[in-house]
Amino acid sequence: MSDVLEKWGRPVAERGFAQIPTYLLNLNRFLDEEHRLTPIELLVLFQLVGNWWKKDEDPFPSMATLASRCGVSTRQVQRAINNLDKLELVSRVKRQKRRMITSNAYSLQPLVEFLTEIAKAFPNEYPRRVTKEDRRLLSSKIGSSNELDET
Repeated sequence: MSDVLEKWGRPVAERGFAQIPTYLLNLNRFLDEEHRLTPIELLVLFQLVGNWWKKDEDPFPSMATLASRCGVSTRQVQRAINNLDKLELVSRVKRQKRRMITSNAYSLQPLVEFLTEIAKAFPNEYPRRVTKEDRRLLSSKIGSSNELDET
């Protein structure tokens, strides 16, 4: 926390902070144009990552919370979540509290696995150049969990 405190100051640091992998910040750089995430999809994904505090506890912000934090409508968040789920970057986990259905939780394990694939393709250093072939290969792995399991 001391580095965060030093960089951002106490009022900002005390509110909290999130760790977002550089590979995630640059995700669209590794994907074909037709597979790239929209700004809203990326923002929703960053919010989910920001709510993921413990490895074994999936984040569970409501659609309304995500919409408020992203500054968009709940319908836009729903569309973003649907596409992230379709691309197999997140997966919904149904939750119940006292036999009542509550907000979904979101497993980020598929995202972790996909970012691991990117890290394997570009190990140890930030790639200066990502070729069209690199993008095509990585894009082909989105929404195809079988390919991720084989590597």
